Amino acid sequence: MKLKSSIALAAVIALCASAVATAQTSTGFEAEPVFRAGNLVSADLLKGPHFAVDDRVPVAGLLEQFTIRSDYDTFEAHGRRMLRVRTGEIDGLVRLNGISSTAEFTQAATRAVARPVASAANMVANPVETVESLPGGLTRLFDRVKLGGNELVAAATAPDSDNASAVTQRVGSITVDALGFEKERRDLAKSVGVDPYTTNAVLARKLTDMAWVAFSGRFTVQAAMSVFVPGSTVISAVTITNTTIYDTPPGDLINRAQSIFVATGAPDAQVQALIRNQQYSLSVLTVLAHGVQRLQGASGLGSIVGFAAAAKTQDETRMVAGAVNMLARYHETVRPIARVAAPGPIAGYTTAGGLVVTLPVDYVAWTERVARWAQRDDLRAPERIGWISGQFSSRARMEFEKRGWRLMESYTDAAER
Repeated sequence: MKLKSSIALAAVIALCASAVATAQTSTGFEAEPVFRAGNLVSADLLKGPHFAVDDRVPVAGLLEQFTIRSDYDTFEAHGRRMLRVRTGEIDGLVRLNGISSTAEFTQAATRAVARPVASAANMVANPVETVESLPGGLTRLFDRVKLGGNELVAAATAPDSDNASAVTQRVGSITVDALGFEKERRDLAKSVGVDPYTTNAVLARKLTDMAWVAFSGRFTVQAAMSVFVPGSTVISAVTITNTTIYDTPPGDLINRAQSIFVATGAPDAQVQALIRNQQYSLSVLTVLAHGVQRLQGASGLGSIVGFAAAAKTQDETRMVAGAVNMLARYHETVRPIARVAAPGPIAGYTTAGGLVVTLPVDYVAWTERVARWAQRDDLRAPERIGWISGQFSSRARMEFEKRGWRLMESYTDAAER
C-alpha cells in the first residue's frame, strides 16, 4: 500500500513538473512551455454561450496556441491577439445566424435564388490559405530571411500582375464584377463587428452567402441589426483600430498600400511580390502599409518590403505588420528612429546608434535559435533594446541582459497604436 502511495505521489509530482512554465532540456536550452489557458487570459475569452477554449495551451514558435471549440467549428488561434479576434468572430456568427433565421431574410433568399447574376463558383470569397505547418513558427524570422529569386521573377513577370487580379485572388471575382455586392459584404461585416477580409473560412462563407442575399434579394441588413443587436458597436478585427477596411473598396486598399511601398524605394519586383503574397489578408496588408507610413522620415524602409514579401504563413504576416507598428510607436513616443533594417527580424536604429527590435509575440524561451539570434554580430550596437508584446522567460531575460540587451514587455497590443 505504501509503495502504491509513493508511486501515486511521484505521478502527481511528474504531472506538476510538466506544467512548469519552461522546461530545461539536456542541451542547456529551454523547451517552449505548455500553459493553462486560465493563467493567460481573462475569463470572457475562455468561455461563452457558444464556445469554450481548451485549458492546455502549448507555446510554439513564440506564440501561444489556443484551441477554440464552438457551435460552428473548432478554430485554432495562434497568439492572444488572434484569440480575441476568433472569439469575437464567433459572436459575429451568432449575430449573422440571428439575421438569417428571420422570415424577412428567408423571403429575400428566395428572391436572390430567382434572380442570380453570377455563378456560384464566382460567388465564393475564399480567405487566404494558411500554411501553418512550416517548421520553426515565427522563429524562422529570427534568421536572415530573403525573398527567393524565383518568387521575385514570378511576381514581376506574371501575365495578370495587376491590382484587379490581386483583388480577385483575395476576395472572389464577383466582388470585382458585381458593383454593390462587395460593399454589401463590407457593410455586413461592419454591422456585426468582424473583419470583412477574415481568414476564418466559416465566417468568410457566411458573410458571402448573406451579402449575396442582401445584394440580390433586396434585404436591408442594417434594419435587421437594429432588432437583434441594439446599441451594437463595431469591434475591430485588425491590430490598428480604424474604419479604413470597412469604408474603402479593396482595389483602393491595394492601390494605397502599393503606393506606400513604392515610396520606400524598394525594387518594383519586391513590391509586386508583397502585393501578390496571398498570405496577407487585405486587412493585414493595410495595417502593414499604415505602419510603414508612420515611419516616414527613417531611411531603409525599403528593406521592410523585401522582408515582408518573404512571409510564408499568416502568423508571419501578422508578426511583420505588428512589429512595424510597434517600431512606429517607439519612433513616435520614445525616440526617433533614423534608420530601419530587416535582417530578420525588423530593427530600428536611433540617431545615437541604438538598436531597437520589436516583436508582437507571446512568450520567448531561451531556445537554441533565440540564443543564436541574441548574439549575432550584425545586431551589435552601443545600446540594444528588445520590446515584445508578451513575456520573456526568466532564463531568456537573464541571458539577453547578460549580453547587453535592455528588455521591455507588455501584455497588450496597444503598443502598436
